[in-house]
Amino acid sequence: MLFTRGNILGTIDVKTQEEVFERLAERAVSLGLAHDAQAIVRDYKEREEEASTGFGGGIAIPHSKTDDVSEPTVLFARLSQPVEWNSIDGKPVQTVISILVPSGANSEHLRLLSSLSRKLVHPEFVEILNKGTDDEVFEAIDGVLSGNAS
Repeated sequence: MLFTRGNILGTIDVKTQEEVFERLAERAVSLGLAHDAQAIVRDYKEREEEASTGFGGGIAIPHSKTDDVSEPTVLFARLSQPVEWNSIDGKPVQTVISILVPSGANSEHLRLLSSLSRKLVHPEFVEILNKGTDDEVFEAIDGVLSGNAS
């Protein structure tokens, strides 16, 4: 599992879901976590066509199993303005946690998605994601991923 402070994009200036996907994919490539940004964008879009990854409450968890990454990776970004996402509550998204896993890593994919989704029902966790510093966000997400979250 790869989640470092470099996986936090901070606040990004985007206007569409596709732009969000592009920025996440570009960061994965720039960190050496993936090789082909366009392949990742395509994988995100295919997954989104199956069902929206808009969790509700302004948060989305776009995720993909892709041949372009060699190990599970989590990325985080806040959006400078809300972006339409077809979320389950009909509201736009302003906070994004992305999960990328190798194609064969089904159990790891489900574990990461489940761990993060369960934590999103805790208001204090959501508050950190929405308003915390990058260090606070890193500690919160890293705690969930490592199983040390309170």
